[in-house]
Amino acid sequence: MNLDLLQKAANQARGLAMDAVHDCASGHLGLPLGCAEIGAVLFGDLLNICPSQPRWLNRDRFILSAGHGSMFLYGWLHLSGFNIGIEDIKNFRHKGSITPGHPEFRDTEGVECTTGPLGQGIANAVGFALSARRAAARFNRPGMDIFTQHVFCLTGDGCLQEGVARESLALAAVLKLDNLILIYDSNDITLDAPAERTQLTDPRAVYEALGWDVRQIDGHDIRAIAAAVEAAKNAKNGKPQLIIAKTVIGKGIPGIEGTTKGHGEGGAKLQEEAHANWGIPAGERYYVSEDVRAAFSDLKAQREKDFNAWNAMYEQWRRTYPELAEELDAGINACSCGVNPADSDKAIPPSRRTIAMPPVRPEPLPSTPSLRQIPVS
Repeated sequence: MNLDLLQKAANQARGLAMDAVHDCASGHLGLPLGCAEIGAVLFGDLLNICPSQPRWLNRDRFILSAGHGSMFLYGWLHLSGFNIGIEDIKNFRHKGSITPGHPEFRDTEGVECTTGPLGQGIANAVGFALSARRAAARFNRPGMDIFTQHVFCLTGDGCLQEGVARESLALAAVLKLDNLILIYDSNDITLDAPAERTQLTDPRAVYEALGWDVRQIDGHDIRAIAAAVEAAKNAKNGKPQLIIAKTVIGKGIPGIEGTTKGHGEGGAKLQEEAHANWGIPAGERYYVSEDVRAAFSDLKAQREKDFNAWNAMYEQWRRTYPELAEELDAGINACSCGVNPADSDKAIPPSRRTIAMPPVRPEPLPSTPSLRQIPVS
């Protein structure tokens, strides 16, 4: 997709987010608007995904750690051709919809995991990257690399401030997970104040010290984003990859962008002014132009061709290594949706199981008098 179309798609994704948040009078606009160009580069070009095969084994994983910015993800999944229609976008945050306030695994096609509390999405991404690396080491064979995916995670200040995130990021460096690409939405704004009032951390210095490979870019420059993502994907240096994207929170909303008002639904009522800034025709709602639709349709077809090429290699791998194929099937079946984790080891061949340890039976606690039995002097 050419540069002009990617920028147009970014602005129209902003419009989808604003319209959805406006209509339900709830949600978060800051990240969907501030990271729109990042979404355009990933979903409009560089993510190795196939919307018609959402559970493809070798797909890149995209995890939105900052789950409160869920309309970012829903908008791009919709444009990419996942099973999220425009009516689902209009039903954002409605009871029973597949577009809830925070993305939920199993509820929405294309959502890789429920990120939950701040920081947990980063920890999940580290786990995804580790499992992908282990799968590649176990199952890839010369000329048949069936596992080559990358794990992308989009995060903000809130997630990076959490202990679970910092510990996971340190572990990722120790494990040399260079298939992990963390994109930091660095907009210099926290929930209630400019970031400088509560933190003086130099993120580049911190993560380089932890053992990460770090790049800093203008998060609204599509060429710079694409170059940074390409470099991160091609880096085989044993270091997880961090892209610090300097962005403007709530970009495009007059009087809101670049301020703490970008958190939450602030500015959602300023549709007309914002739409004009993004080139959306006056009076239009949930607008996607025909050329953007056509470009994503062509991209979806190309991604299907890429999937089919991989699948042909995968079928050859299965014929060549039937025992490995059986082992992989067992692992997939054990982890499939609907399998009770307590019963999951039944799907694993006995030769691959670990020795079961007897349950620990703690000694009963000594009896103690209740508060009512304790004499008061």
